[in-house]
Amino acid sequence: MNKKSQLHFMSRCAALIEAGISLAETVEIILHMEKIKKNIKILEKIKSSIEKGISFSKSLTLSEGKFENNLISIISYGESAGTLPLSLRQATINMEKKDDLKRKIVGALIYPAFIAMATLGMALFLVLYIFPKIIPLLSSMNIALPLMTRALRKVYLILSEYGIWIALIIVILSAIFYLFFKIKNKFRNKIQIFLLISPILGELIIKYTISNFSRSIGTLLEYGQSLPDILEHASRSTSLIPYTKALRICKEEVIRGVSLSESMSSFKTIFPPLMIDMIAIGEKTGLLSTMFKNIVHIYEEELDYFIKKLGTAIEPILMILMGLVVGSIALSIILPIYEITNHLGR
Repeated sequence: MNKKSQLHFMSRCAALIEAGISLAETVEIILHMEKIKKNIKILEKIKSSIEKGISFSKSLTLSEGKFENNLISIISYGESAGTLPLSLRQATINMEKKDDLKRKIVGALIYPAFIAMATLGMALFLVLYIFPKIIPLLSSMNIALPLMTRALRKVYLILSEYGIWIALIIVILSAIFYLFFKIKNKFRNKIQIFLLISPILGELIIKYTISNFSRSIGTLLEYGQSLPDILEHASRSTSLIPYTKALRICKEEVIRGVSLSESMSSFKTIFPPLMIDMIAIGEKTGLLSTMFKNIVHIYEEELDYFIKKLGTAIEPILMILMGLVVGSIALSIILPIYEITNHLGR
């Protein structure tokens, strides 16, 4: 079940349960409304588990619907506290905010990706379609070709002769990289560490990740879940191995009596000093859940500002790069034509 389907499912459950409908009837009503076959099978499993007396949170886990651990934890504590509709509302809000952040980041990256693809497409069009039209003319004229034209001709000859092999090698290497990234944890860990310490992308990933798990931690603390359990759930909810390892180490140190801020201070690369200082204040004042919510608010604002600033800064850079690439290829084609006209004029 994808994120959008999960979001609709949770919001519908909250509305129906608030209206006084039992959980089993709620799932059955939603099941009759569902049209996607895959989701129908998942809902049937959830309904069957509930009818057997299994809790809603456990039923979600058994359904294989790929519901997030933090989502299930919030629902579990809502069941135990008798506030399931409220928990479902909170879970829905968390999912919506997380998706909203993701959409903002994707939206910020779409434009640079589009410009890069347009530049590559234009360059290939000029090299593989326009340039070959003038090669016979250039070969027939006894003139010295400019350096840029000679370089472009070399590129054209390589692409025309080995283009298929180059494309095949790129596809194979990409597939090998993807397989290693999926299968080998050590390789994935190294790649993720490299991304986290990279100047621009790393800052974006850190702000996004901290916003997501801080929101979940703050919510679960409000529901009275123990901090070690929350850190364990947070470590499982993130796909970034450096954060998974760091959160599990923090969990072990918290169990031994070390404060969360002190344990996080060992990982300043992925936990910014501002976050650690705010957690330390929250621990001293006894308002840790409130402080995590403040962390979410601060980093969401920083992320919004960062995305806007990134778009403003990257646009002129991309346009300059596009102009340089396409302009250089265009000059490589135009300069020899200019030489030919001069040669004929004599």
